[in-house]
Amino acid sequence: MWRGAVFAFLVYVVFFVPLGERSAFGHLMRVVKTDEAQELGREVSVATQRIAQQIGNQVREANQPPAVDAGASQVPEAVQEQFQEIVGHAYAREEHVEATERAQVEP
Repeated sequence: MWRGAVFAFLVYVVFFVPLGERSAFGHLMRVVKTDEAQELGREVSVATQRIAQQIGNQVREANQPPAVDAGASQVPEAVQEQFQEIVGHAYAREEHVEATERAQVEP
């Protein structure tokens, strides 16, 4: 009830209480109709569209799938063979772990 009374009072002040020749709403409407305010409105609209476009581009870039090889295709073959001795057993272990997980999931 108090909120309604406060709201009604604010509406009365904004629309009916004169501040000089006009009410607060009348002054606001005259300011909005000026050329400067119209230009500001157009500039804000253009800036908003530009920002929305940039955000859309960033969202599209973030949702793109990652590169598959992650640079592995750029490593010379001689270097790959040297590392095969070091990490080769890890790949075999990975296949074994995945096979075990599949066996546990399947009935």
